[in-house]
Amino acid sequence: MRFGLSNKKYQGLLLILLALSFVTVNFIGPSDNRRILIDGDGSGLYAYLPALVVFHSVDFTAVLNSEKQRRPPDYTAHYFHRINGTLTNKFTCGQALLQLPFFLLAYFLSLPSGLEADGYNVLFQYSVALAALFWVATGLIYFVKLAETYQVPGEKAWLIAFAGFLGTNLFFYTLVAPSHSHAYSFSIISISLYFVRKSFLTQKRNSILYAAFWLGITVLVRPVNVLVVAAFPFLASSFAQLRHLFTSKFKSLHFAGAALVFLLALSPQFIINLMQTGKVFIYGYQNEGFYFDRPELLNFLFSFRKGWFVYTPFMLLLLPALFFLFKQSKYKFFSFLGFLALLVYTFSSWWNWFYGDSFGMRPMIDYYSLFFLVILVMMVRLKSKLSFLAFNVFLLLTVFLNLFQSWQYAEGIIHPDAMNKKAYAHVFLRSGQSYKQAVGDTDESFYGVLQDAPFFETKNDLEKDIFGWSPNRLPVQVANSKAAKLTASAIYSPSFTYVIPDSVMGKRNIYIVFETKYLESKTNAAANALFVVDVKDTSQKTVFYKAFRMKRLPDKLTNQWRKGSIGFKIPDLTGNINSIKLYIWNKEKQEFLLDDMELKFYTYRQ
Repeated sequence: MRFGLSNKKYQGLLLILLALSFVTVNFIGPSDNRRILIDGDGSGLYAYLPALVVFHSVDFTAVLNSEKQRRPPDYTAHYFHRINGTLTNKFTCGQALLQLPFFLLAYFLSLPSGLEADGYNVLFQYSVALAALFWVATGLIYFVKLAETYQVPGEKAWLIAFAGFLGTNLFFYTLVAPSHSHAYSFSIISISLYFVRKSFLTQKRNSILYAAFWLGITVLVRPVNVLVVAAFPFLASSFAQLRHLFTSKFKSLHFAGAALVFLLALSPQFIINLMQTGKVFIYGYQNEGFYFDRPELLNFLFSFRKGWFVYTPFMLLLLPALFFLFKQSKYKFFSFLGFLALLVYTFSSWWNWFYGDSFGMRPMIDYYSLFFLVILVMMVRLKSKLSFLAFNVFLLLTVFLNLFQSWQYAEGIIHPDAMNKKAYAHVFLRSGQSYKQAVGDTDESFYGVLQDAPFFETKNDLEKDIFGWSPNRLPVQVANSKAAKLTASAIYSPSFTYVIPDSVMGKRNIYIVFETKYLESKTNAAANALFVVDVKDTSQKTVFYKAFRMKRLPDKLTNQWRKGSIGFKIPDLTGNINSIKLYIWNKEKQEFLLDDMELKFYTYRQ
């Protein structure tokens, strides 16, 4: 089907939709104008551009030092690792290459604007936002082109494109978190799938070479994207077509040319690796890996923490779509189901199966164009008006829920990694000020196994002064024991300072568990109390600082002793780190009681 004038109209509508969404998210929706868009993993993915263009180096030390000046004290730069004396980036450079034209525009506009061309001023921040918009628009257009190779009417393909964009977390990672890889991976995989499909249909060398190039870029953006190869059989109309392409093109040596093009697309990373370490191949994800023997399948799909179907119910349409696919072609059904199962198994096996601070199950976004296609194939086969009406009503509901929950996440109502069933029910469809930051923190995850016993522990029952703890200046008598009373004038609990002994210096992978009991005489008096860790160097300068909510969720319970706890990682005890101070901060100056403050220090093996 020709990609003609009607599609030009829909492309125009797409650009209008993206422009309106961009203005709403950045200048109307938030309480403050957003000026920091390069954040989280996106900082590491982007870091190649300031390293190469601003600092003229493949060593990321200058980038790290620049980042530290703008970051809070809990910044750990987890994406940088030192190899052979050079600070390397665990992420590959593919996304930075896709952002390069927009980066250069910001760079050359900074000079006459009087802004420092440092790679991070406001022009650079919005250059990343525009890059994400451009590539997602491209990805959606190529999804429609892919759909039309299945003889699907263009208007129906565009309906799924618009609904899929607005009704899934693709919207969030295009507009709210544009520096992450998922918008770019979505686009490049869409392009790759289109040219692979064209290769099956036409058997032409040019299509195969284009497919090889874009597959290389796909891997260059995110190496795990190589999994998309498992989707190629689905794009063939039959096993016979799949076999014919591979056997015929191997004989004609077309695949030799495709392999060279694929390696050419990957070559920027090979060159950088060689310049950094003298090696073509390096593994950037140090101290991270998969638990293939214990995948979190059910949590990955259905948990209230990050479950794919919970936060992206649009994708529930895949379940009836699989039924339609089975009726149409068992080959297509099993080839798609096998690919989907591989994705879910692989991604749910990652050590951090919920993927840190994120909205929904973000690694699945990269493959949404293929999922949209399967849903579209079902939609065009709906026969009755009632089923088509139900389908469209479901689309509208998922669009509403996705946009509302995206807003909730951006406003701090949905916690970035600590949601559970109670928390989800507490904030579901809520928008009041009292729901912002209402959900407290949960234990930090780590890659490895915690040792059975702590290498250090201490407990302050507040009955007497304990070595290492500051004096108990706030005791009150409660029944037959003493407790600390925090008030508007007494906002800090007794603190413990762990002065690092020589025997511990050099330890890595430290995990601390901080526990206490608390009692509120007034509802939610301790709702905003914080566990605090403050790591200082030998000059008593803070080198790491982090605070965690003591209470997980507001409730109506009073006059009951309850347990609060948090587990968290701290930086390696190397260099000039001198001490670790831990305490509870009554930030809102409310009145509540504390007792039995306990600390346990563990190491974990990887």
